[in-house]
Amino acid sequence: MKKIRRLLAPAALLCSVIFCCGYHSCDHEEVNLYMDPDNWEEMQLPPKNVVSIHEVIRRKQGDSIERTVASYFGGEVTIHSIQLLDSSEIRNITYVPIPGDQGFYNLKLDLTDRGRMLWINLSVQHKGTQLAFVIDGTVYRGFVPRQIADDATSVIIDGPFDQATAMAIQNNAKYNYFKMRK
Repeated sequence: MKKIRRLLAPAALLCSVIFCCGYHSCDHEEVNLYMDPDNWEEMQLPPKNVVSIHEVIRRKQGDSIERTVASYFGGEVTIHSIQLLDSSEIRNITYVPIPGDQGFYNLKLDLTDRGRMLWINLSVQHKGTQLAFVIDGTVYRGFVPRQIADDATSVIIDGPFDQATAMAIQNNAKYNYFKMRK
């Protein structure tokens, strides 16, 4: 019994240290989103307006990684089924008005560190080529990726995105990021 009592204090101290280290390493913004009663129902819903970026396949080769998906504006587009970037690497999205084009917007993506590295890679690898901007599995538009500096944490996706689509993407981006994190 005395041995158990002697081990009890160090064990309690060890558990406290592990708990504190774990708490400080977690994302407090995520904890606040999950713990806020106003957000609870929203956090239980599946992600919506999930965005991903895919390579566009110009000539079908019949590979199992190719997928033909619908386009928002009619027709179908063949894309590489493995995304280059998705909502799990995008912390937040804000829409930015396009000067001289009222009612249409560009999207500013705030990326994680991993997302920034993925963007740098995709912008170099696909320099000057069209990529597909996909929303919930449907191709919304094609775009050419902009190059960013190594220390940049955000990137602009050139539109035009209509106001309703841009607002829906912006409103769901933060929740999608937290819901889709691995």
